[in-house]
Amino acid sequence: MPEGDMLVKPTRPSHAAMLGAVAAAACAACLAAPAADAATWSDAYVHAAYGTKFAEPGYNQDIAKRIVGFSYAGGDDWGTNFFNLDVLMSDATDVEACAAGANSPSCDAAGAQELYAVYRRTWSYDQISGRKISFGPINDVKLAFGVDYSAKNTTFGPRVRKLRIGPMVGLNVPGYAEVGVELYKESNHNGYSPYPQGGDVTFDTTYVLAADWGIDLAPRVKWSGYFDHIGAKGYGTAPETLLDTELMYDVGDAMYGAKNKLWVGLEYQYWRNKFGNPYSTVPGSKASTPMIRVEYHF
Repeated sequence: MPEGDMLVKPTRPSHAAMLGAVAAAACAACLAAPAADAATWSDAYVHAAYGTKFAEPGYNQDIAKRIVGFSYAGGDDWGTNFFNLDVLMSDATDVEACAAGANSPSCDAAGAQELYAVYRRTWSYDQISGRKISFGPINDVKLAFGVDYSAKNTTFGPRVRKLRIGPMVGLNVPGYAEVGVELYKESNHNGYSPYPQGGDVTFDTTYVLAADWGIDLAPRVKWSGYFDHIGAKGYGTAPETLLDTELMYDVGDAMYGAKNKLWVGLEYQYWRNKFGNPYSTVPGSKASTPMIRVEYHF
């Protein structure tokens, strides 16, 4: 999942603030989920990824990052729940905040660390009504809701808060796929010069064109990912495009007959106008990042 800051980069967040980000995201998940019946299916897994071509607005160099995380996806009689928590660890190119200043000889210039939590909920017309939709490629109509919450220990110290809600339609594919349009509201924090008046920044409400999918391409091969195109959100921002996709192979099934346990593959992320920064004027605002990825499902 994406990390986030807008060069429109708070002082170094404390460990309490970072833990608060996780707690708030978990609370949001509890509050947003309706009192539906027990889960009808679920999938919990840990994952790790590594890439060397990440970018951050304001940096001219490629950044290497290690990512470890936990994900949970599940369905109930009303729809689906999804939660993801990533820990993103940069190399020293993306430097952590230092009390003496990042450029001070006494600063050890360690790489920054970030926590990024995401919760998504959908309510399915098909499942709630018991009436099957069949209209060309469409097999369901849904209401989607989402929350993002993050903290990062750079001098910029972004604290992303995102809310999104809107309709989506399910598509007939071998697996699942859904597309839609949502209202989108974001706030962040700037630890550098005031923007527009220091500290927290609340951006204009805009739209997001969204898609996500998990498609079985062949035995033991799956293709999954998500796509967001976010409209300009004021304060000089540009429309933002993010694609994150994975092609994975079920190694556990192939080697040990343990289906859907150990997956290995490639992940790719494309980010244009990252966090709304125009890539034509802000270095590091466009990234094309291949990664290796491993998942272990419980």
